[in-house]
Amino acid sequence: MACNALIGQDIHFSQFHEQNSLINPALVGSNRLLRAGIVYRNQWSSVSNPFTTYGFSIDSKLKASNWDLVEKTRTMIFKQSFNKLAAGLSVYKDKAGTSNLENLNVNLSIAMRFPINIKNSISFGLQGSFVQKSVNRSKLLYPDQFNGAYYDANMLSQDAQNSATLIYPDFGSGLVYTYDKNERVAAIANQIKFQLGYAVYHLTQPNKHFVASTSNEKLYMKQVVYADLLYDIKNSNIGLAPSVLIQLQGPSKEILAGITVKRYFKDASKYTGIVKRTSFNMGVFYRNKDAVIPSFSLDLDRISVGYSYDINISNLANASKLKGGSEITLKFKSTNPYLYQRKSRSKIDF
Repeated sequence: MACNALIGQDIHFSQFHEQNSLINPALVGSNRLLRAGIVYRNQWSSVSNPFTTYGFSIDSKLKASNWDLVEKTRTMIFKQSFNKLAAGLSVYKDKAGTSNLENLNVNLSIAMRFPINIKNSISFGLQGSFVQKSVNRSKLLYPDQFNGAYYDANMLSQDAQNSATLIYPDFGSGLVYTYDKNERVAAIANQIKFQLGYAVYHLTQPNKHFVASTSNEKLYMKQVVYADLLYDIKNSNIGLAPSVLIQLQGPSKEILAGITVKRYFKDASKYTGIVKRTSFNMGVFYRNKDAVIPSFSLDLDRISVGYSYDINISNLANASKLKGGSEITLKFKSTNPYLYQRKSRSKIDF
């Protein structure tokens, strides 16, 4: 059972749509001019030592304004522009099991957006990572500590070491297609936004073993397919947001799908951007053969907070008593830096 439970996997979260750099580097800078967030996850506390994961991320477009002068001499005529270049930094740390197996990931991502027209665009992203893994071997049990009658903790194992550390670089890339239609009827904004992405991580397949070995234990490449939709029901204060995440890594597979229902309380101001759209969101997701995940979040002016809980329904449920893990996210979103600038539009030029 321990062997099955310890099949290697990357850091992952139930609120996957909040962790852009982990599902596709092309998504960094895709939502706001500047977005920063923290996340904390705790799971399997009812079965073993808790597995804890926490992290910080920040991403930003690298151009402040959405408006360009048509000509330097025509200072009152602008055209709408696209924030084409974006970058992001994320840091995640994971701690698992009795041996305190730790995994530190520092990821630097950069993305370029290529507009097709006013509603459609394609983004390409690259990611470089620094990875450090460590384990405390002294807390593990070894066969040569069995003296023939019982386990003797005082016997020194030849395999035991006080600690072991592994450091390596890693790389990934991704592609995302975006369709975004946002129209306003009276005071109500109706938006349809669809994203479809494909990413590949561990492009160089780095070695992942702690001890020197004749075998070459390479990390499998991971393929990620991601799709989500935001559909505002016309002339109402309700939005629907289904999404799906598929991750394939060697013989392992994860499928996570569900839907979030958004109840809008206040719409964004049309020109100044001072007032932001606020909503209360309720969702339910299903991780294939593992968990049902209810989630709740509140999107305010510049702050968003979210909570989800994994209800374990796998074969481990007899031991876990359906208790999987809880996850909390907190986001900060910037306002637009070009407030109070109601500009005259010229013909949009791509």
